[in-house]
Amino acid sequence: MKTLYLLRHAHSDPAELGQDDHDRTLSARGEHESENLGDFMREQNLFPDAAFCSTSTRTRETLRIATARLFGGQGGLSSRFEKSLYLAHPETILDEIREADDRFDSIVIVGHNPGLEDIAEKLAEAHGETIGKFPPSTLAVFECDIDEWQNFSVRKTRLKTVFMP
Repeated sequence: MKTLYLLRHAHSDPAELGQDDHDRTLSARGEHESENLGDFMREQNLFPDAAFCSTSTRTRETLRIATARLFGGQGGLSSRFEKSLYLAHPETILDEIREADDRFDSIVIVGHNPGLEDIAEKLAEAHGETIGKFPPSTLAVFECDIDEWQNFSVRKTRLKTVFMP
């Protein structure tokens, strides 16, 4: 049994004049949301083993703040930062999941919409559930009836919980 966490980055500041979207930082609201997310995960005993994160500043900051709260400054996740996850299409995200190292029983994908929302909704709908909108700082947790990530498929997942700020 594996666990998949899908996490959309927290609220970010608008781009400044001439600033690349990739370099946008979290807003004060986003920082607070990331703290709340980490607290929720700790309270619910949701401790992923590894993170695959977009290289954007706002996804990296979301991951850093949430995991600091989750792990209380003690250790953390094995993290990999992937340019391919920046504004990734659902197929790219699914490829990342299927290529995950099997030594990790649980992984968190930290990324962007619309890709994350599309995958989360597809996974939930496969079992008659719905998530709907996937606003910033949303976390969806899925139990996966697999032993190897390469066998990940929609029909082998079940929605466990959703956190929305």
